[in-house]
Amino acid sequence: MTLQRLMYYFFGNNLVVGRHIKLQLDYLRQIVPEEFKYRNTHDLGCGDGKITVILKDIFQPSQFKGYDVCPELVKRTGDKGIEAETKDLGKGLPGGEMAIMWGVLHHIDDMAACLRNTREHYEYIFIREPLRKKHKDLLELGHPMFEDELKKLVEAALPGSQVSTFHNAMFIFYQKDKEHN
Repeated sequence: MTLQRLMYYFFGNNLVVGRHIKLQLDYLRQIVPEEFKYRNTHDLGCGDGKITVILKDIFQPSQFKGYDVCPELVKRTGDKGIEAETKDLGKGLPGGEMAIMWGVLHHIDDMAACLRNTREHYEYIFIREPLRKKHKDLLELGHPMFEDELKKLVEAALPGSQVSTFHNAMFIFYQKDKEHN
């Protein structure tokens, strides 16, 4: 088991929802497009549910379900009142109307394939990714990208996405029917 998986198993996606994450969530509340609300939504990589419960409040989905590779974290998500299922998303996506990926992409080995696969299975996609700083952040596991690298990846894999950055994170809204606009 890698250090990343070990840390994730014991501590979930965040030890605490820190000030920088709260600022990002407040920003998301202000910018989320109305057409991304009230959808049948899957939180892909829901972790232990700390962020999931807040995302559910922001997006106000008609239906909501979380997925994560770690059974212990899925149990903790369920303890927070979120329906969740253990699933290795690298081996297939459940598919549906809308996907949320909060801080997941930089933990995936083939990010481009992941984005293309998600695009094939969902009409709406919201992604929030931390951005790599000049120096590696020891508390951020995975492989965050620099802003220009991530923008290039998103342009290729999720054409037509709305992209903004705030507080060292990128926010991406993709809508399938707006790909070529």
